Amino acid sequence: MNAALQLPGISNAWTMPIKARLDMLSTGIRTPVGIKVSGADLKVIQKTAIDIESALQKVPGTRSVYAERVAGGYFLDFVLDRDHLARYGLSVDDANMMVMTAVGGDNQTTTVEGRERYGVNVRYARDYREDIDALRRVLLPLPSGKGQIPMSEIADLRLVEGSSMIRDENGLLSGYVYVDFDVSKTDVGRYVERAKQAVAAQVRRPPATRSRGAGSTRT
Repeated sequence: MNAALQLPGISNAWTMPIKARLDMLSTGIRTPVGIKVSGADLKVIQKTAIDIESALQKVPGTRSVYAERVAGGYFLDFVLDRDHLARYGLSVDDANMMVMTAVGGDNQTTTVEGRERYGVNVRYARDYREDIDALRRVLLPLPSGKGQIPMSEIADLRLVEGSSMIRDENGLLSGYVYVDFDVSKTDVGRYVERAKQAVAAQVRRPPATRSRGAGSTRT
């Protein structure tokens, strides 16, 4: 299965379904072994986790290891111009509702088909929202009903980089490193000891960042 399911950008982690749920309940990690990196800066946490990922790939028995990219998210921000909104008689809520309905989509009604319920979502066609230039040209109706204005008249659209997720544990920001290893060749305790040695030898941890291993047994 591991050889047949090699997909770009996806890391395999093989375990038994019930065991995976027990691991998740006891440690919060979905894989047999994992490392939690905690600190105050998401960028530092991500860099440390990637260094740990690189170190653990060389540990005998490792099948896959994946560090969360907690600081590598990309977002589209609509920065509203309040002066232009006031000029056209629009409020911030009006603009947000237009963005939600025209671009993000909004459920307008629900169809009932026997025991089944389906939401009817309405938004602009893909050609009108597939890139920033198209979004700038999206037409918004004026409250007076006397015309339409393009989105660029009331908002500045920007692609920004930010946190893809923010995980908090024990009052600190944290990121996880998921580790899958061959349990048929080594036990958890022995693998964890090897992993600790590899991390201690190859990963330089900033003073404000700490790591803690977690798996079937806490370390």
